[in-house]
Amino acid sequence: MKISRLYFLFMLLLLGSGCTLQNKTLSTTNSTLVDSYWLLLSVEGEDLQGPTDTRTAYIRFEANENDINGFTGCNRFFGKYALTDSTVKLTNIGSTRMACPNNQLESKFLSVLERATSYTTAGDVLTFYAAGKAIATFRAGQQQDQEIINRVNPPGNN
Repeated sequence: MKISRLYFLFMLLLLGSGCTLQNKTLSTTNSTLVDSYWLLLSVEGEDLQGPTDTRTAYIRFEANENDINGFTGCNRFFGKYALTDSTVKLTNIGSTRMACPNNQLESKFLSVLERATSYTTAGDVLTFYAAGKAIATFRAGQQQDQEIINRVNPPGNN
């Protein structure tokens, strides 16, 4: 009788630990919004298919001080953010002012950041919304992605 109880407890413990391991595995595959590089994929439904000499635009939400920083494809930008479960508010957005051959994407991107009111994440995809309409889509990246882009085309090279 004691052996069957011990066996039952052992099996219960084993099953419980298996569920815990599975949850940890699932949570590590999803990118977190904060302290991740989010590479810009589209703005207002327009996929980014720029010339090969452009660099990838991105945004990064820093944990300390709720700072954002990023790159528009030509200029670096910065500001502040406030997040709740599904809302986002980006404020005090400023940028450097290097001359760029095509400022249309940069202007659109900065405008989208100022208008974003909510967001969703699905795996490695972040989407910003304004008035219930998707206005920008990003893919999670790594710091190495941006470092490689910077080596190929350093800041200041247009």
